[in-house]
Amino acid sequence: MERMTDLNRIVDDEYCGQILKENYSEPLKKRVSYCIESFRAFAETGNPAIPYIAAWQEEDKKIVWYEFVSRPFWELLGCRPREAAEKFRNSVVCRNIYKYFDIDTGIRKEIISRRELDGARKQLRGEGKASGTIEAVYKLCLEKNGAIWLKDQATVEIHERDGICLSLGCLTIVTKEMEAEDELEKHRSHLKELVQQRTVELTDTNLKLKQEIEERKRAEESLRQSYDKLQKTMDEIIQAMSMTVEVRDPYTAGHQRRATELAMAIAGEMGLSDHRIKGIQMAGLIHDMGKISVPAEILSKPGKLSNAEFQLIKNHPRIAYEILKEIEFPWPVDDIVFQHHERMDGSGYPLGLMGEETLLESRILSVADVVETVTSHRPYRPGLGIEKALEEISFHRGVLYDPDVVDACLRLFAGKIFTFNAGFPRE
Repeated sequence: MERMTDLNRIVDDEYCGQILKENYSEPLKKRVSYCIESFRAFAETGNPAIPYIAAWQEEDKKIVWYEFVSRPFWELLGCRPREAAEKFRNSVVCRNIYKYFDIDTGIRKEIISRRELDGARKQLRGEGKASGTIEAVYKLCLEKNGAIWLKDQATVEIHERDGICLSLGCLTIVTKEMEAEDELEKHRSHLKELVQQRTVELTDTNLKLKQEIEERKRAEESLRQSYDKLQKTMDEIIQAMSMTVEVRDPYTAGHQRRATELAMAIAGEMGLSDHRIKGIQMAGLIHDMGKISVPAEILSKPGKLSNAEFQLIKNHPRIAYEILKEIEFPWPVDDIVFQHHERMDGSGYPLGLMGEETLLESRILSVADVVETVTSHRPYRPGLGIEKALEEISFHRGVLYDPDVVDACLRLFAGKIFTFNAGFPRE
């Protein structure tokens, strides 16, 4: 009697399903009623995730209905709860999924259009049943809200006795993230064109400069102006690349600039020439540009990365190197960036180089990168502060990090010569 009272309480005006009203087994009804109560309680917490419970019969995977949809869901769709399944199905423009293949191929985005999706629903639900999970991103076109993106994450349960599959999931609005990814694609295309154009200009201008030096030694002022033009062009390329990375990864916006300021300060403390410090500046401002190949969801993921996701992140110095090696810089910018995650004991990546097998500039950038990263906020943790950062490099001095570089960095902060707010006062 108590069970029937609970069931009647659940089957109210907002119940949009059919399992609790029809001749299905008691265990299935009990499971559905429990999930509905739990999802209703979750929806009332104000969490931005939108919970739902979908169901379908195994013998007919084309027909899907909702046992539960939270109010934000059907209000977003602009329909009544019982109309949510059909409204969602008719509003989908495309479905995106990301599949990891291997370290070279990386993560590949697969897009299924509305027309393809209509013919593949049975197959997709079969895949969900086999894997036990569903994870995809849908683009919807709604009359009320226009185009929106919803990320779907669900667990699939199979109830063989009743021939029913349940999808217990949450939808998250990720419109800004997906629009940012589309914008990034435009930036990448523009950047590629810019790099190719500037590389041709640099090569051509450099050749002309060499000819003028040999033929006209008295034209020093003209050569100086030409050099300034080259420097300006390179600065523009570096700035364009740096902006592209920050658009791609807003959570670490400013990281490259702050790490570069510290790296230049360390180099100055160690007595490096202005020319080498300029090379560190060029490399530092784009040392994370290889992350343009990593999907936005991974860069902004608040939790722990999977092994496949971390392997993709670890490949970003190689991606940056492949781009930068085609540009003729007056400094080894490509190698500095390629080596900035190597460590003194060979435990770094991507090549596992040891000690002085790496450039001094890379070892300087490595320490600056670690100090800034530990100090600042990240999606997966709050900032730990400068004291924790200095403890990290001190503890691993000579093991992971160059001891001379660590000592120079510690002197800067101990003497208050450098702070991240004020930068490094250079003469």
